[in-house]
Amino acid sequence: MIRLMQASDLKIVSEIENLVQSHPWTQKQFEESIAGYLSTVIEQNNQVVGFCILQPVLDEANLLLMAIHPSQQGKGLGYQLLDESIALLKNNPVQIFLEVRESNQAAIALYEKSDFHQIDLRKNYYPNKDGSREHAIIMVKACSDDFSKLFK
Repeated sequence: MIRLMQASDLKIVSEIENLVQSHPWTQKQFEESIAGYLSTVIEQNNQVVGFCILQPVLDEANLLLMAIHPSQQGKGLGYQLLDESIALLKNNPVQIFLEVRESNQAAIALYEKSDFHQIDLRKNYYPNKDGSREHAIIMVKACSDDFSKLFK
């Protein structure tokens, strides 16, 4: 089941974030996301196993953060969560943008399956734990039929 994130979800959402991110969001950032963004969670057996945070901006949106608990990855939950979360956006975005670490091939494959494609590269964008930096791939998804024809 996919639903809006609630304050009672913040502990588990933060735990998932800490398991999957090298530079995780703080609890305060998650608290702010509930009020300011479209923040959703996905549950399996009444347990939150993932989350998605989308930022509507005029007639566009940004995918700020998304994660599935490592024990639940590879089951199609990320695709379902992303697809249904996008459908909940009230601003009917023309396009949705995201940034992803170049090394995160599983996420890139998920985004490509969801009709995102690469449009740019931000060099040395993400910090790594060892002090080095990693490129960010910038991807976009066209959401309206007329707009998506421009990318074909």
